[in-house]
Amino acid sequence: MLTIEQVAAQQKPKVIDYRKEKYAIVSKRVLTNVTKFERPTDKLVYVILCMYADNDDKTSYPSNERIAELANCSARTVQRSVKLLEEIGAITVEERHDVRGYRTSNIYYLNELPADF
Repeated sequence: MLTIEQVAAQQKPKVIDYRKEKYAIVSKRVLTNVTKFERPTDKLVYVILCMYADNDDKTSYPSNERIAELANCSARTVQRSVKLLEEIGAITVEERHDVRGYRTSNIYYLNELPADF
């Protein structure tokens, strides 16, 4: 026979333990903003950039293909979202090149959000 504590423990849902799970920090102002973003993918691309961001300098450099894979969209859709994020001041994009001069993934800087966000 189970004790009251055992029955209660069985009925409680397991919640996320943030000490064990990896997580990304995203501003609530981005998640709740309904005017700056044109498509849901725009927010999702920003969240993915936040997920890849370095904790110290807030740079992120996933490839367009990787972002598209995670966002379940095309690389072209990612390009449109990145352009919008740059236009609204959420990110700054810097092209990178390897030693031969070929383009590699961009560096994305997560900017301090403008006051009107």
